[in-house]
Amino acid sequence: MKLILLLLFSLFTGHLFAQSGILTFEKKEIHLAGLKADDTPTTVTFHVKNTGQQPVLISKVIPMFPRMHADWDKTPILPQKSTEIRISFTSQDLPEQFNYIINVNSNAQNPREQLRVSGNIIDNPEKPELLYKTDLSGVKFKTNNISFGKIFIQEIAKDTVYFYNTREKAVTVSTRYTPSHIKADVYPQTVQPGEKGMLILTYDAIAKNDYGYIFDSVILKFDDDNSYNNRLTVTANITEDFSKLSKKELENAPIVYFDKTSIEFGDLTQGEKANCDFTLENHGKTALIIRKTKASCGCTAVTMGENTIAPGQKTVIRATFNSAGKSGRQYKSITVITNDPKNPESHLTISGNVKTKS
Repeated sequence: MKLILLLLFSLFTGHLFAQSGILTFEKKEIHLAGLKADDTPTTVTFHVKNTGQQPVLISKVIPMFPRMHADWDKTPILPQKSTEIRISFTSQDLPEQFNYIINVNSNAQNPREQLRVSGNIIDNPEKPELLYKTDLSGVKFKTNNISFGKIFIQEIAKDTVYFYNTREKAVTVSTRYTPSHIKADVYPQTVQPGEKGMLILTYDAIAKNDYGYIFDSVILKFDDDNSYNNRLTVTANITEDFSKLSKKELENAPIVYFDKTSIEFGDLTQGEKANCDFTLENHGKTALIIRKTKASCGCTAVTMGENTIAPGQKTVIRATFNSAGKSGRQYKSITVITNDPKNPESHLTISGNVKTKS
């Protein structure tokens, strides 16, 4: 009897699905390669057909990028009829490389679908200033933050940054200050009005000899202006390259093991300090080297014992939180960078509450 009921239920639900509406998209992704920067709206259209046997009502179309606007027919789509979903945006609002999802909700057999709009933005010769939004004394850059991303400790990396002269006269561009591990070359050195130039940055991670996320500044000079206001931020995440390690070296590599990765230090009265000790043990077969420790806030000092830990040995990393000037709930993080190829960065947290003096 149960088997017969199960078969009848399956036939009934199968019949319902067969009778329901189905949204079938002509394509679910529109890729816009080489889209020119513009301050007027661009609209892309997704074509969709109801290939089922019942009307379908699209209830919501939600772009994941807030500056995209969706428009569609709010009436039911009859069986075997088609409609459009239109996505509008202004290309100058998008990053140079973009990839955004649009969620489509309906009462169809496939009630949740995802569409995608992707592509890249390029200069518009008719409106060259649109991509250059950061103004440094009339010389515009696309951004004042140049990120090299991940760089290996033994690597020298290059990046080219373009700029646009919006002044009425030609401008001579040079550098007032660059860190010793960064070289900056400007071509051409004199840029005419309405023309573009480029700044070629060479980042020498060998010379920097540091690990982790690094911030630097490059200060530019325009003509004879000697101010320090024309500043670009240069960032890089310097890491160790473990890709060349052999299978045997990986098997014998050091292994980071912390007894705990978070500590709650409780309540402090403003001005008090809290010491939080993390025990680090080497569970590997070769020496574990602590390359660097870094706290998220200047209010937290990090001290430790040995920075080279033999296999099976331990060391203590102490985070000392100074509550002076702080109040309320506090969360601080400590990054520990080591030569463990599988876990080169460990993140520790300390937290607690600071009460003001009564």
